[in-house]
Amino acid sequence: MIKAVVFDLDGTLMDTLPDIAASLNRALAACGLPTHSLRTCESFVGGGIREAVRKAAPPGTDEAVINQILDVYLRDYPLHCMDTTRPYDGVPELLHGLSSRGLLLGVLSNKTEAPTQKIIQTLLPDIPFRCVFGRVDTVPLKPDPAAAGRVLEALRVTAAEIVYAGDSGTDVEFAHRAGMLAAATPWGYRSREELAGKSPEFLPAGPAELMKLLAAATG
Repeated sequence: MIKAVVFDLDGTLMDTLPDIAASLNRALAACGLPTHSLRTCESFVGGGIREAVRKAAPPGTDEAVINQILDVYLRDYPLHCMDTTRPYDGVPELLHGLSSRGLLLGVLSNKTEAPTQKIIQTLLPDIPFRCVFGRVDTVPLKPDPAAAGRVLEALRVTAAEIVYAGDSGTDVEFAHRAGMLAAATPWGYRSREELAGKSPEFLPAGPAELMKLLAAATG
């Protein structure tokens, strides 16, 4: 029985890419490196910001330079993380609908925890999330199933009672490795075809359809 739905943030609840790309490009430029288009930056996100920086830097970039880019980004992004970031259409209604059915809600993102919490608290202040977790140094990133530990403790349900919703193959892999059901969200930064290849249990066209699928699954 499904008792909780936990969401990724970037590309799932929020369209954060323009702000991420702008901060990433400012960090690259500050280090004298080439910048990227918004669509190119789209392919960098999903595995945590260090991995995004590594993909954005020229091949063979020294680790010391990677750290320099990352340091600039981590100073810049919290100041600009809500310049243009907004919830996707239908997401607030989805969250209210799930909550009204008695489902517990949470957020688990590979984004650094402070901006994750800032974005949720500011842009979705009336949603009763039981937990909002992002990247911290002491916890592995998705798709490592150990990333689920804090969520399970906060929600006090089993992994099998959770649907994890995210927009990438990393999210689907994480859900399955952690023992959760996976809902892929193709309105984010990966195509429906790519996500279908990861065999999620739910693959809705949009937030309204996800609401219908989860409502049917919970009776």
